[in-house]
Amino acid sequence: MSYKRSSLMQERIEQNRKAILQSAKQLIAQGGFKEAQVQAIAELAGVSSGLVYRYFDNKSQILIEVLSQAIHFEVDILHAISLQELPVEQKLHKAVATFVKRALNSPQLSYSLMLEPVDAEVEYERFKSKKLIKDAIYRILEEGHTKGVFEFEDLNTTALCMVGAMTFSVIEPLDPVQKNNFNQSHKDYFSKQVADFCLSSVRIEKKFLGDDREV
Repeated sequence: MSYKRSSLMQERIEQNRKAILQSAKQLIAQGGFKEAQVQAIAELAGVSSGLVYRYFDNKSQILIEVLSQAIHFEVDILHAISLQELPVEQKLHKAVATFVKRALNSPQLSYSLMLEPVDAEVEYERFKSKKLIKDAIYRILEEGHTKGVFEFEDLNTTALCMVGAMTFSVIEPLDPVQKNNFNQSHKDYFSKQVADFCLSSVRIEKKFLGDDREV
């Protein structure tokens, strides 16, 4: 009986924690970090503010957990693409385009998680998140270089630059002040342009003679 009670208690703890994080994410997606106040999070989750503080010391810890979960989900997608049976050029293009398009599909949430001003503690978590993205892109670039398809001087620097292109290219489209309402075709076009740029920066272009023989 004691074990069953303990198991039920643990399940309730996990459910409450999940509800708090989901509510925080929902509020951020609606209006940014300023909307994700502890009281608002508690009300949306259907718990008391006191209960929120039983799981998290402060608001920053909640935001860090939301950021961590979101970025791990995106990184898992990138890693899945890197393992697909595709030419490495297609892997890189698909990884970049997918990341950018997913950001555009959730503009307020993406802006807040990647770009909105935050305190130092959350900013450090954001820095670690970008490193995870870099590691996923690094793997694809390394494969391309090994196969003689990609060319660059330094793998780590190239991966960092590519993550910079992926994350900072969306600053203007995601800016809530400008209220850009991209339709799906515009999102597709924009994400393709960013992916085209990233791929062209590392791909070895084949040159041809007049008689169509490769050099």
